Amino acid sequence: MEPFLPVPVVIERADGTLGFEYNRPQSIGRVRMFYGNFGMLVRALAYIMANGPDGLRQTTEDAVLNANYIRKRLEPYFDLPYSSPSMHEVVFSDARQQPCGVRTGDIAKRLIDYGFHPYTVSFPLIVHGALMIEPTETEGILELDAFIDAMISIAKEAETDPQLVKNAPYTTRTSRVDEVTAARKPVLRWKPS
Repeated sequence: MEPFLPVPVVIERADGTLGFEYNRPQSIGRVRMFYGNFGMLVRALAYIMANGPDGLRQTTEDAVLNANYIRKRLEPYFDLPYSSPSMHEVVFSDARQQPCGVRTGDIAKRLIDYGFHPYTVSFPLIVHGALMIEPTETEGILELDAFIDAMISIAKEAETDPQLVKNAPYTTRTSRVDEVTAARKPVLRWKPS
């Protein structure tokens, strides 16, 4: 099967150095861009080397602990579509806020006013109105509690003053943009007026 491998193939040259071989007549060809996102690979390798085996285990355990801490604290306020255990992330849905007209995008934009970068919106696709929160291993208890307090406040605002949430953010230079137009007709280059 080796002659049919996708190109390029890493080879060892006669002088002991490594290189790429593209001339492989029986190859199935290039499957996809071979080099991938090199920067991501370097960061991943640096992270692995910096932490070592014991550190990687600890960071993984910390990420799982943080996600489950957020899950338990926010369960009374946001819908949890699956009861299976959370790993490094927890996924809620906006089902409890929808009757008030508040959606996941509104909650995310309101979170900006509290000083937090929004969670991943509407992903995974199998959860309608998903709020995917990945606290990672780097967040301490004070930051997690501040985030949780902000999310609880937003959940309460959605019930008592939904328009406040729906019109957010208030602390940014630009409040709301037409997201449909931005997606269909993106402006990718600045042009002077």
